Amino acid sequence: MFGLFNEDNFLHAALLRVWEIVVANLLFILCCIPVITIGPAFTALYHCTLKMVKGNHVGTFKTFFRAFKQNFKQSVIVWLATLVFAFLLFSNFQFLTYQAGVVSRALMYLTLFVGIVLAMFTVYIYPVIAAFEGTLKMQIKNTFIFALMKFFKTLIMMLLWGAPLLMTYIDIQLQPLYVFCWFFFGFATIAYICSFMLYKMFKPYLPEEDEPDERKYYEEHSAYLS
Repeated sequence: MFGLFNEDNFLHAALLRVWEIVVANLLFILCCIPVITIGPAFTALYHCTLKMVKGNHVGTFKTFFRAFKQNFKQSVIVWLATLVFAFLLFSNFQFLTYQAGVVSRALMYLTLFVGIVLAMFTVYIYPVIAAFEGTLKMQIKNTFIFALMKFFKTLIMMLLWGAPLLMTYIDIQLQPLYVFCWFFFGFATIAYICSFMLYKMFKPYLPEEDEPDERKYYEEHSAYLS
């Protein structure tokens, strides 16, 4: 009976992980409210879930906001650029839908292809920024390398994000339930599942010395982080 409260107990660890996912999800929702900060919020969320998968996750609040601050500039630039591209692609597709002719049809398929490439890019760019340091040009290059190198996993992650979002949009009857799930744990849960695949991909390129233990960091910097 008392073993249930032991920190090494499976149930205790599972409940703690659920709590961390809920907290990370609520922090993500909070930081998405200004809209312009959705990119940094995604990066911070992935930073937390990658730490969970690695096993050195300590303090969701501090981990989230530290990553949010450190990666803010790159993530905002990527997010705003993605919004612009997505808007242009959507507008172009809407326009071509009402046009007749072979050329218009070909351009519509090209727009769809570019949209898929943009989706692949969006799936990877925020976890790449969360896991690696470097210039934005380097981060974008690494994003496309990972997306193409692990194409099957890319499709799985696109499906993990796309299918629930699509169901939320088209299933009006169950929409309140979907919204409830998204609000409390949906985003963080999907990011956590994706992080198992992502960390396995990233690990060979993350030498141990380049992955500082977060617990040690907080012990050394507790006076500044408290």
